[in-house]
Parts: sequence; structure tokens; C-alpha cells
Amino acid sequence: MKHFLFLFSSLFFLNPIFSQSLKKGSIADLQVKNAIEVYDHYTADNAPIYNGMEYLFYTFKMEGDPFFGTGIYGDGSVNFVEGWVSYNGRKYGLVPLLFDLVRDQLVVLSPDRKTPIVMHNEFVDSFSLFGHTFIALNEDHKQNLYNTGFYDLLYNGQRVQFLERHIKLLNPRIQGTTMTTIFQSKNRFYIHKNGLYYLVSGKKDMFRVFSDHLRELKKVMRQNHLKLRHKNFETAAVKATAFYDQLTH
Repeated sequence: MKHFLFLFSSLFFLNPIFSQSLKKGSIADLQVKNAIEVYDHYTADNAPIYNGMEYLFYTFKMEGDPFFGTGIYGDGSVNFVEGWVSYNGRKYGLVPLLFDLVRDQLVVLSPDRKTPIVMHNEFVDSFSLFGHTFIALNEDHKQNLYNTGFYDLLYNGQRVQFLERHIKLLNPRIQGTTMTTIFQSKNRFYIHKNGLYYLVSGKKDMFRVFSDHLRELKKVMRQNHLKLRHKNFETAAVKATAFYDQLTH
């Protein structure tokens, strides 16, 4: 403990020669940054992200899995993948994460890698998993948003965003005396424009939201051989949103 106090307190003293080449503001920023890094190092195992309840895995017979981007191995184990999470305003990097889409729960593996822990949703600001950035949004009828949860931010432009809500539903199936639960994906796409969220499921919805620059957008899409079809809707819609965003600059 004495070593920790000495190390923590020493962060607020810099070499005078070095400090002469820095502005007062940058010195203060450096001191705070170093203090936070040391504090995080000594308190990592007791970080707030580990304060939740133990996650309980599904025990019934099932086809598929309830998770985002990962699956269940033949031996029943689940792959935790390293990502970052912003929790109550603090960012924690390179922590093992698992995202349960059925329960809408973000799970972190304990520091000893033995216990899966459910984070408190109300404190999760955002997180990254498999290269996807998820942001927490609260239900707000004034903004046309009717579901609280984590949304995949697929495009984040200056004037418009394109998001996806990943959903998995439980679909029980009985064969003889055996019941098997199938996990069915049912994702939803949203455009955030002018403070409102628009649910979009196809070309007509996209063109309705982007009607103010529709002629120019269609021209750019033709030039880039981009078509909004069901089989490639997510990829094409992200590109179309980016084109629209560029047209509004």
C-alpha cells in the first residue's frame, strides 16, 4: 500500500527541465492521464464492470445460439472475445465480452477467467465487439424510438446515422417427446436523421427518409451500380446512407 501511495503521489511531480517545454494545460492533462492509468492498474480486479450478477447459460436443448458474432462449441463452451466497453463514463479496453441478444445482456469474464458476469445495462454507454460499435439508446417516443437497448452503429455521419438492432427470438419446436429451442434472428434497421429515428426495411423506406435529396441520391447510386435489394440490404443501405450524407454537406 505504501508503494502504491508513493507511486500515485509521484505522478504529480515532473522533471523541471521537461516541464519547461510543456504548457501548463498539457502538464495537468498528463498528470491526470498518468494518475488514472496507475489507478486502473491497481484496481482492475475490482472495477465496476465486475459488480453484476453471475451470468447463467442456457441449459435446454437448442439449435443455434443466443449470442452476437460467436457460437457454442461442441463441448458446450462459449467463446469470449476481447473488446472495449464504456461503463458509466469510463472506458475499459481489451476485456473478454459476450453479447446475449435474447436477454439483451452484455457479459464480461471475471479477471480470473472463471466467472461470467452480467453488466448493469443502465451503466453501459457503448461497447465494441467483432469490430462493431454498439451504443445504448433509451426509449424516446418524441424521437420515434420505441425500444431501449443496444444498437449497432453501422454508419456514423455528420448529419445521419444508420443503425441495426440485432434481435434473436426463442422458437420452441416439439418432435415426439423432445422439445428443441431454435434461435431465430430478426434484425431491424434504423436511420437517425434530424433528431428522429426511422425504421427502414427496404428501398421504399430508405427513399422516403432521403426524399429531400432523392434525385441526386438515385443518380449517385446508379453511377456506383448500387441497388437496395433484400439479400444485400444491410451493406447497400450503409453505402446509400453514406452517399446521402455526402450530398447534404
